[in-house]
This record gives sequence, C-alpha cells and structure tokens, in this order.
Amino acid sequence: MAYSLYFVIFLFIVFRPIYCKYPKSMIVSTEQGQIEGYLVPSQVYYEFCGIRYAITRNRYTAPVEPPKHKGIFKADDRLVVCPQFGALDIFAKPSENEDCLILNVYVPAWTNATLPVIVFLHGGDFGVGSSSPKFYGPKYLMTTEVILVTVNYRLNAFGFLNLGTKEAPGNAGLKDIRAALRWIKKNINNFHGDNENVTVFGQGSGGIAAIYLTLSKSCEGLFHKIISCSGTLFSVKSFDPNPLATASQVAKSLGLNTMDRNELANLYSEVAINKLEEAISHQMNAKSTFLPSVETYLYGEPFLTDTPYHLMYSKDFNPVPAIFGLNSVEGIITILDYYTFTSQTNRLLNEDYSVLDQRNFAVPKNAVGEVRKIIKDAYFSNLTSEQVATGSLIQFNTDFQYIGPMAFFTELYTNNSKVDVYQYVFNHKGNRNLGTLLTDTSDLPSTTNLDDLFYIFELEQPALPINVDDAKIVEAMINIWTTFARHGTPTLGDPRDIWLTYPGLLAISLPEPHPVRPLRPEIGEFWQFLFNQYGAEIFSE
Repeated sequence: MAYSLYFVIFLFIVFRPIYCKYPKSMIVSTEQGQIEGYLVPSQVYYEFCGIRYAITRNRYTAPVEPPKHKGIFKADDRLVVCPQFGALDIFAKPSENEDCLILNVYVPAWTNATLPVIVFLHGGDFGVGSSSPKFYGPKYLMTTEVILVTVNYRLNAFGFLNLGTKEAPGNAGLKDIRAALRWIKKNINNFHGDNENVTVFGQGSGGIAAIYLTLSKSCEGLFHKIISCSGTLFSVKSFDPNPLATASQVAKSLGLNTMDRNELANLYSEVAINKLEEAISHQMNAKSTFLPSVETYLYGEPFLTDTPYHLMYSKDFNPVPAIFGLNSVEGIITILDYYTFTSQTNRLLNEDYSVLDQRNFAVPKNAVGEVRKIIKDAYFSNLTSEQVATGSLIQFNTDFQYIGPMAFFTELYTNNSKVDVYQYVFNHKGNRNLGTLLTDTSDLPSTTNLDDLFYIFELEQPALPINVDDAKIVEAMINIWTTFARHGTPTLGDPRDIWLTYPGLLAISLPEPHPVRPLRPEIGEFWQFLFNQYGAEIFSE
C-alpha cells in the first residue's frame, strides 16, 4: 500500500491557500430556497452548516418538510444540538432546542464532478450527541472525491418515546433520519452529489440507525450502502422490547406512577424539557434509556412494524452492501458511565447477580437464577478484588454488548441476503484513539469504542495530534470508506490488496492491514446460545 495521503493532506491544507483562489462562498438552490455555504480557511472545501431538512409539529411524531424561505439562507450555524442532558460525554451538550433537525453538507472546492455521497449519523447511545463539525470535522474526507452530509436527529425521549398512541407512536428519531435522506434525495444533486450513490455511515448508535434503515420499507431507494462502526442489532442498547415500561419508569422520576398510556401521553406532552432530561439522567445506563422499538399504533407512515429479528429471519428487509467494524475491547468505554459502572461493580462484589439481567432477554421467572449462574460462572466466578471485578465487567460488556450480538447479526444479515458484507477490527494504537485517551488506557494493547473514528474525522476540542504512523492509518481508513462509497468494494490503495467478504475479517493496523481470525468465536456461540433461548425479540408476539 502506498502511503501518500499524509502528503496529500499536507499539500491541500498548507499550499492550496497560496496557489488556488476560490470564491469565498457558494450558493446552491434547494426546494426550500437558496442556501449559501462558505469556503473554509484551507480553501479545500465549502461547508453548509445548519440546513433545516424538516421541522416538528409535535414532540414525538414524525417530522414534516420545512417551509420555503425567502432570500438566501446563510448556512453558518456550526453547533445545533437537539434536547439532551449533560452526560459525562464529550459529545453531550445540554440543550432545550427542539428546532434542531438540521444537516451539514461539505463539498470539495477543487472539483465540479458528480460525487458519491456519504451520510454520517453520530453516536451517543440514542441519548446524546450532535452532527456538529466541532465534533466531526471533514478535512480528511474532503481531500477525496466525495460529498459528506452529517445529520442531527431527535434523541432520548424526544426521538424514541413509544406509548403506542397517536401522540407518541415511537421511533421519531429514525423518522427524522428518513426525512433527512428524502431531503438529500431531492437536493444533493445541486451540491454535485449523486443521489443514486448514497452510503449511510454511523458510529455506535448511529451505526445501529444505519442498519435500521434496511429494516424499513419506507426507506427503500434512499440509500445504497451502509457502514456501521461499533454498532449492531441485538445488543442491549439497540432495541427496547417493552417501551411502555420504559416510559412508565422515567415517569416515576417525574412524580407519576402509572402504566396508563393516556396519562403518560399527557405527562410527556406537558413536562418541561429540562425536567424531562433531568429525569432521564437519573436512570441506569441513562443515555440508552429510550431506544428504537416496534410501533403498534400505525399512524401516518410507520418506520418499524416488527422486531429486527423477525424481519431479518423472514427476509423481509432491504439489505445493501455493508461494512461492519469493531474495536478489540469495546467494553472499556463503559467505564466512562461512572454511575452505572461503579454501581454494577459494587453489586457484583456483594453477590447481587441481578445486575447480570439483560434488557434484551426475556427470561421466565423460573429460569432467572439459572441464567444468572451461567453468566456468573463464565465471567464472575472469582471476584477477589475491585480490580478483578472491573476487568471482568469490562470483558462481559464487550462480549454481551458487542462481540456476541455482532457475530449473530452479521451471520443473519449475510445468510438472509445476497449482498457483499465486509468486516474489520481496528487494532492500531495511536495518537488519535479517542476512546483510549478518554479511558486513560494507553498502556493496554487493546483498542476500544471511538478509537477508529478520528482517523476519519477531525475533532476540534480536544485537538488530536497526528504522526506518520497515524497518517498511514488515516490513509487506509479514507481509502476504505471512499472506495466503498464509490464502488461498493473497499480497497486499501493497492489493487493487489484483497479484503475477503464475510466471514473474512480485516485487522486495520500497521505495518499493513491484514486478514485475521474472528474475534473470540466461542463468545459468539455462547451469547447466541442464550439469545436463542431467551431473546426478547425472538419470542415477542
């Protein structure tokens, strides 16, 4: 593989402002009116920030098209954040702004060709985050021939409250993403994008959302490929089998103890945003309190009418070519949810094994003790210290939230479709491994959640350095993403480099990305054994 991207980036960013002069702004026509974007200081690309793609009429229902505007809309709002609470997460920004359904478009300044489109969906466990360029700067992607779009969507209760009623039918956040893709379908050609070549790429819950798009008939034709980094179906953080119980649980923190749908609808419609977000923040695993779920009140245009398992098993979905990736020990990132992680550790040390109960499992009462014992014996049989308990819980979270569900999902997705599927594990340890930096685990050889993402994006704060080895990984990642976006086949820069489709697995590391064996296949089998017996999605009616 020829390592040239570092020098390409250097030339584009340092010398292009000297030798090339482009107009300081670019005006594009859309169905809503003209929009003005601005040339960034490096003169490599134009950014159009804060474009409204939809508006909400009601808090928890599907959005509608935005109104037309007069004159020229200045697309220069670089930090629009949907309602969320201030979690211990660098991407979480407390907000009460319900007028937040915007997207950002980035267009290379140096070409007028029609380019493939990459649509990015941010992570945050469906509870926090935003699409801001302060978090997801596009400068590496803008040295290649692609259009990048990053999308805001409603989060936590605002995005995923499901009461089975007209006021809250569920999955508003996924319906927001659908609306964004429809806006892109209608307008991206005017930004030199190809609306017949759209790749949806997400990290964490954004990757899960990208997968969900394949399960909704209402999204067919809006996208053509997907990439999911650290996001998989069948995880405890991907689906809520009992959304009414979730709504009722949060309502208790707001002073209402009921399972009545109408009473809950009244509460959630009237409660102040800050009060609701505060109530959510007090939950265990607060960011993933509200999740996608099956809609039972089929008002308007539903998004999800059956469980992911049933839709995939019956082949009633719309698979597209895909890349699915993990870091080696994803569960390290779970220590950042200090309240949840320390509570779970203390309960384990006190032999309270109810902490092992899984939200995505429906275990009969007479089998609960047996299942807890199976898991305890596998992970927590010798808890001699808090340090041992911490390590065991990290491995358990890695296996049960990522490796097990991903192995099962990827097999089901591939076996029930005829599309190409590629898998990777990110093993590079460098200066831009954000998850490693946040968890202070640079001394460990493993990688964790968020370690791969900033070899694709630039983060403004904290700024992440880059050395020659990191630049080589940036080149590899950008080559993979952009060749897949263009052709549906990821390459590493050299035509002789071959990335085998599933069950092949590519390790992204130095000196060269290379094929490796599956991650802990025995764990995939163990998790699947339990899920096949107790998976809530399998046995839902």
